[in-house]
Amino acid sequence: MARVHSLLQYGQQILATILLLYHVLIWVVDDPLLRFGLSFVLYGLFLLWQPLWSKEARVNAAPVTLIAILFFLVTYVFPNESLAFVGLILSGLIGSRLLSQTAYRSFDLLALLIITIEMAIGLIPDTFEQIQLPSLFADYMQTMVLIPVMLFYFAPNPDHQKQGRSQVDLMHGLLAATLLFIVLLGGIVISLLYGVEYLDGLLLTVFIVATLTIGISWFWNPGVGYSGIGVLWNRYAMTIGGPFETWINTLTTLIEEHYLTPNEYLEAACEHLVENDWLNAIEWQFETFKVGAGEKTGPWIEHRLDENVTVLLHFKADPGAALEQHTILLIRMAYQFYLAKLNQEKMRVQEHFATIHHTGARLTHDIKNILQSIKTSLDIIDMDEETTQSQQLLETNLKQIGTRLESTLNKLRAPKLNTQVNLVDCRQWLDRIGKQHNANPRVHFHGDIVNNITVPVDLFDSVAENLINNALKKSPTTEVDLRLLSDSNIIVLSICDNGDAIESEIENSLFAQPVSSGSGMGIGLYQAAIMAHAFQFELELSQNERGRVCFNLFQHLAE
Repeated sequence: MARVHSLLQYGQQILATILLLYHVLIWVVDDPLLRFGLSFVLYGLFLLWQPLWSKEARVNAAPVTLIAILFFLVTYVFPNESLAFVGLILSGLIGSRLLSQTAYRSFDLLALLIITIEMAIGLIPDTFEQIQLPSLFADYMQTMVLIPVMLFYFAPNPDHQKQGRSQVDLMHGLLAATLLFIVLLGGIVISLLYGVEYLDGLLLTVFIVATLTIGISWFWNPGVGYSGIGVLWNRYAMTIGGPFETWINTLTTLIEEHYLTPNEYLEAACEHLVENDWLNAIEWQFETFKVGAGEKTGPWIEHRLDENVTVLLHFKADPGAALEQHTILLIRMAYQFYLAKLNQEKMRVQEHFATIHHTGARLTHDIKNILQSIKTSLDIIDMDEETTQSQQLLETNLKQIGTRLESTLNKLRAPKLNTQVNLVDCRQWLDRIGKQHNANPRVHFHGDIVNNITVPVDLFDSVAENLINNALKKSPTTEVDLRLLSDSNIIVLSICDNGDAIESEIENSLFAQPVSSGSGMGIGLYQAAIMAHAFQFELELSQNERGRVCFNLFQHLAE
């Protein structure tokens, strides 16, 4: 295999050997068995040179063997016809790369001229007995055609790593082979039907084909104010509505749906793509989850988009290189739109925080004015020497409100972690939170305190207030149970309600980003989760079903 791979570097010399062997089969060899044996060598060199089939790829032996047997039978029975067929294939492959490999165009044109002369002067007269050429002319052309063939052994070789099917233009190859076939067939028909000399008929055919080609090229782009045939061809070739255009339209339509999360967007896009006839299933494999659509059957390939993302594509049949690359291009486009959707979500979160920041800045001034009014009311009460019990209660409540507002105002002014942590034991905190919600009959408080340890007041207040308020805002909720458990191993603050379950979209984003349920900005639980992490507590949704929704704030004391 290594020797074959090294031979591929000498593409021009292999082509020169093919042309030389083609010349020998046409002009020199007459023995049928020797001609049949040399045809084997010719076909082997052709397979080594041709750019269509990758030499490193593995092929199925059964169909290749069947085609080879059929081809060799045709070669044995119809030797001249098989040589004509090989010549047309060679001319098509060489003509298909005339425009793509401009550096070697002169050698390609020379090879095309050699094949044309070999077929027109050597092969056609040998096949049709009615066609006779002057003997001196045939001998002269047989000798002269060897000179350009030998020049190919000194031709420079292009980098074979850059050669491949991308260098073969199907339309130009078919056009070159068709023109050569028309020229040869025209010379034969004119010579046999009208009794004209073969060379005269061949030259007449060349003149007619050249005139038609020049005329069509002028009509293609006349340059005199008319659009020409080229514009009409572009209208036909550049159709809209194929899989590529439909896929782009699907991606751009789905990305405008703001209610879709990035994963839902990717799943919807995959469902649209598997509707194509050639594809069975798609599966995106991320680090922590998978997104897919379709049935995982048939041939499959694996394509890695980056270090953490892999895509599995299941086809209905062997896709081939062109369809495989086309599908991978569609997948990469979907991934870029998915990344755009993720960035859109990040920008939305940043806008959410900016809104909260501006709202807090506006509320700071209002809280400051309210705090000033409360302090003024307290001063008026202190000035009154005769105070009743109701006034004392009012003074106590105003002092508590003033303390809470002053604490809130300090947090708004300097949102930094306070190194001084306010601690209180579990029983005192449970009694205080119970008194604050004593007027609400829907809230129930329970305590199972074996180890009366101290807890951070700010954390427990923030979590309890957020969860109780969120539960009471749900209309079906009739009961909210707050339970504090504390022993030597664990401390747990559990808050449960009997309302509706939390939606899956909101549940997936809880504690990871601000999530709004429609009645607020959704920042409360997010800040509570950050605060819990700072105090080495964990906040989780332990149960989520209709009639039983529970949040737990806990810490394992042993850890």
